[in-house]
Order: sequence, then C-alpha cells, then structure tokens
Amino acid sequence: MSKQFELSLPPGDGISGLRFHPEDDGALLVGSWDKQVRLYDTQGDALRASHHGHQAAVLGIAFDGDGGCAFSGGLDRRVVAWEGGYTQTREIGRHDGEVSALEFSAGRGLLVSGGWDRTLRGWDRRAPGEVARLGVDERIYSMSARDSLLAVALAGRTILVFDTRSLAEPLETRESSLKFPTRCIKLMPGCQGFVCGSVEGRVAVEYLGSAARSNYAFKCHRRAGDDGVDLVYPVNAVAFHPVQHTFVTGGSDGAVSLWDPDNKKRLKQYQGYPTSIAALDFNASGRALAIASSYVYDEGERDHPPDSIWIKPISETEARPKRPRQDAEGACS
Repeated sequence: MSKQFELSLPPGDGISGLRFHPEDDGALLVGSWDKQVRLYDTQGDALRASHHGHQAAVLGIAFDGDGGCAFSGGLDRRVVAWEGGYTQTREIGRHDGEVSALEFSAGRGLLVSGGWDRTLRGWDRRAPGEVARLGVDERIYSMSARDSLLAVALAGRTILVFDTRSLAEPLETRESSLKFPTRCIKLMPGCQGFVCGSVEGRVAVEYLGSAARSNYAFKCHRRAGDDGVDLVYPVNAVAFHPVQHTFVTGGSDGAVSLWDPDNKKRLKQYQGYPTSIAALDFNASGRALAIASSYVYDEGERDHPPDSIWIKPISETEARPKRPRQDAEGACS
C-alpha cells in the first residue's frame, strides 16, 4: 500500500471545501479563500486547471451529476458554472447575500445553493434564472445531497430535510440532538439518516422516520489538557466511505477519525496533520481520502502552518466495519 502524500501547488489561503469527481477517481475540486477554484489530478499530483471567476472567497463547490461541469459560490454572492472542459466560467445566478453551500442533486439534475441571506435556491444551468426558491429561518451553514434527498443545517441547531423534487417545504424539520451549533452535515449512503458535527467536539448520528429512536451522539476530537481538563475541538468535516458506509470526521485538533456507525466504534485515528482539518472527501471507489489541512480561525488571528491537501490511500479492509453491517431499511427514491 502506497503512503499518503501532499499535493503540490495548494491554495494560498484557507481551503473552504474539496470534492472528488463522481466518476474519475483522481479528479479533485478545491475551493478556497483566495477567490480561486482548482481542479487537481491527484493520481499524477498535478494542477489540471483553475479559475478566478469570483471577486471574493469561494465557500461552496460541487460537480454536476456526470462530472462534465463544476459549480462554485461564495462571498461575492454569485453562483458560477465552470464549463467547456473546465476552460470557461459563466454566472448562472446570484443570491442577495453570501453563498455558503452548494450541492448537486443527481436525482433531479438540480444545483441547490444555500446562503447567509436565509434562502435555499435551485438552478438548472441549461435554463436562465432560478427554478426554485425557499426562505428559511436562519443562515445556511452546511448542506448534503444524495439522490433526491437534501439535508440542510442552519445556524444554530435546526436541521431541514427536503425531497429535491419539491423544495416548497421540508419533509422534516428537527433540532439537532447536539447542544451547540452545527458545523457540518452529511447524509448516509442509504439515506436512512445523517451525521452532523458541532463546535463542541461532538457528533450526532440521526435517523429519519421510524428509525429515529436509534439516534445517538458521542464525544470526539478532544485531548487531555495539562490540568486534566479536556481540550475540546470543533468537528469541521464528515465524509462517508462509498462502499463500507463507515465515516470519517475531521476536527480542529488536526486529526481524522474513522468510525463504524452501526457498532458505535472508532476504527482508526489518523494524526499529525499540520493544523485544523477543514474538509474531507472519499473518491468514488473509496480507495483514497482527500484531507484538507487548513486553519479555520477558531482561535482568531495567529500564526499557523500553510494550507495543505493530503491524499491518503485506503485499503479494501481499512474502512470495513468489524463485523458485517446490516443494511438499514429504506433508501432514497
């Protein structure tokens, strides 16, 4: 098994997100605070393309369903399509406030954007203007789409779950079982629920429908301080393994943990990254994990290591649960 390596030519300012191509195991999309979107070939450790289609920091990125186009949004309030073999950009719409999150819903072929203007909007890049808009009660912090399901985490603890075929109203509205604001959310591969992380070093595993009675939460990304009191770090990122359905979390402690949600066990911990883990994603086969090490300013302005992106090979057995998992009932429609 080859060792993990650091990508050459990383962003020069904070990494806001990274996404692997839905079919090409080596293609990695990266957004950052330096106003750029980059496309890397992780297998060849090369920067394939980049664009400066924004006038301010990029906060949200997404590939479309077949990977033929990419999207970005950010502090300049613009939603931008990156097309033509990643050679040209085109504005497809705007929010009234900053665009904080993007997701592509493959079930409907719809790009969904969430903003700090407290709106959720749908876009079809083949048609002018937005095709859906819904006001929500708070700023949108994080989103996750899978098939026709969309989970939206608002500032505070409210979670909304939508069927993207009808964004008129949520299928479900709930408060996270965590006591502090949500920082990241990710739908399970079978869409029977989601995992979310909070600023207080805890993760919630929450199920939808009748399986909600199985919800649970646990502490993570903590270290013992010199005075015996735990140092608590925010959970900034979550990603599911596409085959084994285990998941990883990344925290401001610079560590990545691999979890088995069915058996409620930590399988592995990967440590030693230079600074906060800002984003995580598995590639389509699950054979590689992209890790963004980028200071997220939890402790304010201070000296910190430069941003870096690590590609960690994952073996066939590494992410496997300790015993065969039983598929939960229900799936995305």
